[in-house]
Amino acid sequence: MNKTNNMRGRNIRWQLLVTVSAAALLTATYAVGKAEAADGDSNRPLLWIELGGQLESISGQPEILQPPFFGLASDANRNLMIAAQHAPRYSVGEDAKITFQPEDSDWLFSASIRYGRSNVDKHFHHQTQMPSFHGSVFGKYQNFPSTQEPAIFVDGRTSSREKHAVLDFQAGKDIGLGLFGGHGDSTLSAGVRFAQFTSSSNALIHARPFVSNYVISNPGKYKLPVLELGVYTAVLQAKRDTHAVGPSISWDASVPFAGNSADASLSLDWGVNAALLFGRQRARVHHETTGYYLKAINGAGPSQGGSPKYTHGYHNAPADQNRSRTVMIPNVGGFAGLSFRYADAKISLGYRGDFFFGAMDTGIDTRKSTTRGFYGPYASISVGFP
Repeated sequence: MNKTNNMRGRNIRWQLLVTVSAAALLTATYAVGKAEAADGDSNRPLLWIELGGQLESISGQPEILQPPFFGLASDANRNLMIAAQHAPRYSVGEDAKITFQPEDSDWLFSASIRYGRSNVDKHFHHQTQMPSFHGSVFGKYQNFPSTQEPAIFVDGRTSSREKHAVLDFQAGKDIGLGLFGGHGDSTLSAGVRFAQFTSSSNALIHARPFVSNYVISNPGKYKLPVLELGVYTAVLQAKRDTHAVGPSISWDASVPFAGNSADASLSLDWGVNAALLFGRQRARVHHETTGYYLKAINGAGPSQGGSPKYTHGYHNAPADQNRSRTVMIPNVGGFAGLSFRYADAKISLGYRGDFFFGAMDTGIDTRKSTTRGFYGPYASISVGFP
């Protein structure tokens, strides 16, 4: 109960901090706008609203559960059980940004959010039917067909969820571009960045990785088939999250290279950003594996009159990890692209990436610090308002 209350308290403080920051930014931009509006009018938009999306590749995959019975399976079945646990490698990102520049001022104030998510559910099953084998009792020939033989199989269900959100509140100044004959825009900004990463994974895997049969004999009396097999189960449940906040800086530039910059133009855009975030990193992991060994003589199993013998292969006691750690996360990113601007609208296309070093604990039994990155092509549309 205390843990739940603590988590709720942290979430409330997080939301309050974001709300206060946003309110402070909007108040500041409004006040500056009122002061600057008295100095004159300009035809350029005072407010820009930008909406966009990105096809993101995700780096920083969680550790894969590989209990001992994976080593008893064939390469194909082992690879299947491992591949089914892979987290999503792509996500659909969405972003929005609002920028305000007072009249007759080279200062800009902005608030932006980037959000991405991905979900994967898998069900896999593969089996190999054993061939028939033969035996005899007191000279009587017996054939045990494959339909009476247990199959080698792997079967399981896995799921993975991932979400991330990055919020920026910045104030910047248009410092111009001394190169390229002074054409273009160049904005140096500073502010605060909030980042939140969450992921979860679940796996339930059943397997009969091996089935073997052979014959034991006593000349003239019997020739008995023997069946041996193992049956195993693995369970994994993991939840991970990181929340962090810290100072950020960025530099964005745009240089027109075609068209009339006052009316319609095609521009080359680029930018870099960096931040140093401080926060909390958590991982809650539960896993368990069980298995047993069966040996049946004189038949393919008890239903065929055999005499089974059971031996526990292993039973690993449930392992529960609940790790929490204060972390410092360096963050760097950048983008490059093209934009077409006409009057009070702009369309942009390009490629960008953002990397948060050591952002997630992706380990199972021990902490494993992993960089979480999002990179890929993006597109956005911006509209200016006077």
